[in-house]
Amino acid sequence: MKEGETIEEEIPDEECDPSAEKSDENEKEVKRRNNLFRLISIGNATGQSFLFNFFSAFAVLVGVSSSILGFITSIRNLMGSLFQGIIGRLSDKYGRKYFLLLGFFLSFSIMIVLIFLNNPMMLIIISIVQATALSIIIPVWNATLGDVTKTEKRASFMGRLSAMGTAVSVSLMLALAGVFYIIEEYGGFNVHLKFRDLVIFVPVIEPRLQYGIAFGVAAFNFILCFVGALLLRETNKNGNQKKQPKMLLALKDKRFTKFFIINSVYGLIMSLMWPIFPIAQVSVLGMNFPQIAIVNAVFSVFSSLGQFFGGKLGDRFGRKPFIIYGRAAMFVIPLVMIGAVYMGSWQMLLISNIVGGSAMGAITVSMNAYILDIAPEDQMGAYSGLQQVGWGVLTFIGSLSAGFIATAITNNAPYAAEEDRIRFMVIVMFSIIAILRFIASIGYFFIEESLPKEAREALKLKKAEEAAPTHPVQYTPEDSQTQSK
Repeated sequence: MKEGETIEEEIPDEECDPSAEKSDENEKEVKRRNNLFRLISIGNATGQSFLFNFFSAFAVLVGVSSSILGFITSIRNLMGSLFQGIIGRLSDKYGRKYFLLLGFFLSFSIMIVLIFLNNPMMLIIISIVQATALSIIIPVWNATLGDVTKTEKRASFMGRLSAMGTAVSVSLMLALAGVFYIIEEYGGFNVHLKFRDLVIFVPVIEPRLQYGIAFGVAAFNFILCFVGALLLRETNKNGNQKKQPKMLLALKDKRFTKFFIINSVYGLIMSLMWPIFPIAQVSVLGMNFPQIAIVNAVFSVFSSLGQFFGGKLGDRFGRKPFIIYGRAAMFVIPLVMIGAVYMGSWQMLLISNIVGGSAMGAITVSMNAYILDIAPEDQMGAYSGLQQVGWGVLTFIGSLSAGFIATAITNNAPYAAEEDRIRFMVIVMFSIIAILRFIASIGYFFIEESLPKEAREALKLKKAEEAAPTHPVQYTPEDSQTQSK
């Protein structure tokens, strides 16, 4: 059996005695690992969600220009992907646990720094360190999925656990937004309650402090991930002690190469919007923390639903249809943003986040499963890492270019007022990006299905044969993406 297709730890033949004692021990271990996977999934989803949904808006709030924001976004994309191939290969050889510990500890530490030091120069340093931590977490976590899942179960299990993490993340985000909304409405006033004539003074919390609290929540969740990884038993405990081939040999796999090129080019196009989106939210639409939280929460809810149902349907109908949908639907987001800018209504963004969220959920679980499906058993981390390297390099170029292009358009806009020039830039950039996203998504029609119909039928038959009372309990963790819009 392939290492990536095992569902539980290898058990020596002499330990396979179906006694009640052995069965109880096995059941306890399964429950223990399930709980740890849930803890890490929830903490990782919440930490990354709070970081990536609020970091760019916070940068605009502290006065970062479009060109600097483009640089911050691009360097974060590059550093977040540059070392993923190397780290993935090392985890294939030496195991997953200690790399996860390092990644989560770096994420926690840099979030603590962000709370207290947030000038533009410090934001650049924080972005580099945090992205490096992410480049450790993503390929190792993806490879951990391969260690504990079967092909026919992979996408559905990813979707279920990812949905759980997103649900907790959204709940915390909405709760925080509700608290800040009340504070903005009543801050500095005595609020009289009818119950026993209570009088409560509501303090004023400045916008910067609101973001600081959000980053504190992210830090707390990353330390939860660290604790979970510390208690987690190594999933690749035997490791691959053989001398591994060079990572670039993965490009000799024609299926992977085709997907690698198409996906990387799409990353270039998609990243053009990332530095502009927070500018449109904060500088043009004037959105505050609660409004940004509500919009992002809607995106996360539908992303969670997309992952949950996309995972189940992906195991049933294959990965390719949901990869195509996930990428093609992304052109809706800039189109709706143009309408929101024209009408001056941030509520319109709820429409794009419903469509974009479901699309991102489908692409997240389907693409992760796709890479693990086509990867050899000893190179799952390397395949995942190399895919992220290509994505990171091209998104670095796209985000960096977008920042300078946006500055040039703003400076040459036919308006005198700064606000009108920024508004003009946003409309022009989003119009071009919408067209390019739609064109780039056509490339995914040409990738090969990693789980074709005959394979799905064979796995379905195998599943039916294995559906016996002695069949072991099955489980898996999830992964969360970074840049989403």
